[in-house]
Amino acid sequence: MELRQFVIEGLGHISALVIDDAAGVAAVVDPRRDVDLYLDEARTRGLRISHVVETHLHNDYVSGARELADTTGAEHVHAVGAELRHSHRAVRGDEIFDVGSLRFRVLETPGHTPEHLSYSVADRSRADEPQLLFTGGSLLVGAVGRTDLLGADHAQAYARQMHASLHDRLLPHEDSVMVLPTHGGGSLCSKDIATTPWSTVGFERRHDPLLAIDEVEAFVRALLADQPAFPRYFARMRPTNQAGPAALGGVPAPQPLGVDAVPVLLAGEGLIIDARSPSAYASGHVPGSLSIPAGSSFGTWLGWVVPHDRPLILLLDSADDWDGQIRQALRIGHENVTGYLEGGLAAWRASGGHVEAGASISVDELRAQLSREPEMLVIDVRQASEFETGHVPGARHLHAGDLPERLAELPRDRPIAAICASGYRSSVAAGLLRQAGFSDVSAVRGGLPDWRAAGYPVQTGEARSA
Repeated sequence: MELRQFVIEGLGHISALVIDDAAGVAAVVDPRRDVDLYLDEARTRGLRISHVVETHLHNDYVSGARELADTTGAEHVHAVGAELRHSHRAVRGDEIFDVGSLRFRVLETPGHTPEHLSYSVADRSRADEPQLLFTGGSLLVGAVGRTDLLGADHAQAYARQMHASLHDRLLPHEDSVMVLPTHGGGSLCSKDIATTPWSTVGFERRHDPLLAIDEVEAFVRALLADQPAFPRYFARMRPTNQAGPAALGGVPAPQPLGVDAVPVLLAGEGLIIDARSPSAYASGHVPGSLSIPAGSSFGTWLGWVVPHDRPLILLLDSADDWDGQIRQALRIGHENVTGYLEGGLAAWRASGGHVEAGASISVDELRAQLSREPEMLVIDVRQASEFETGHVPGARHLHAGDLPERLAELPRDRPIAAICASGYRSSVAAGLLRQAGFSDVSAVRGGLPDWRAAGYPVQTGEARSA
């Protein structure tokens, strides 16, 4: 048996290819939307993908399982309770299926979602006892999957189910069994997830703090406390995956757009997403564009602050950035990316297009401005848990992802400075505010780490909204 894991940084997603080389077959567990890497790996190694296996209806990304199964002829395995509306094998607890000599056993592990399954895998060419445990969103590395993604009304009941799933179905496995979750470091599907993509049952039994809580109601309270905010696009993922997302047929090739095409698209509710660095955006950008810098968090923030049905134009540093950003957009269901502005901001300037600059200030400049203008409002756009461990005195908490719905709470007659932990989220927030007509807005470079390093005072305490 051979195992390969594929990690998407930022999204915190981990998929796996489980291989029986002798039989020339493999299974893919919880595939990402863009399935070309699994097909390429199978083609290179002469493998047949016989099974596409899913642990649950995913809330954080569009599944590639349907397309991968249709492309390869593999059997798509999912829970009976998932109620998929396309061809698949619906399984229940204790069912088994074989991938060559690899025996998968289905374990019902509700909690993270009500239909959630885990799978133990035994390499029967060596032994009948399981060596792997695919735990999806249940047992994570250093954490446990959250149970509130389908609404606060269900969170406590699902947390009780999670406690039973962990103690009755997962932890009875031998200490040496590998734990292979789908949600890893960076995922918003729980708090405190370690960055390591795998662990063992024994290690988690000894070191996962939530597993040490035997009493059910104490476990429920601990699991639900201080969970991070999650993006609005999560609400679309479950029904999208139930229906079966449309096949991509490969990642779209770069689509360069001339400057002349931009006004037409903007007139039709199009939006420019400026994926350059925060400093480049602050130096000059197309009026009305939003700053979502390229990188591992691009998709998450796109899904957080931009409606999925708006036509999008990307403004990139280079056409080479297209592939990474279009993949991230597709993974969270943004399929209306029209193309990228050929020649970037330089082409826009050369055509006579207006360029707007945005204020980017250092922590020293923020400190000085607060002294000169005490009416300045500092909004801390990080997660509430980050804010509570330390923030600029007098700052108010307003998570960047909540800004589109909460703009009315902010004063338009006071200067506003947005601060985060680096400058990424503050650039997103400043762009949203400028687009909404706030004129005196700054994004703070370096964020709280630079503020602390400069020796400026830090306040702690509960987050309060702006």
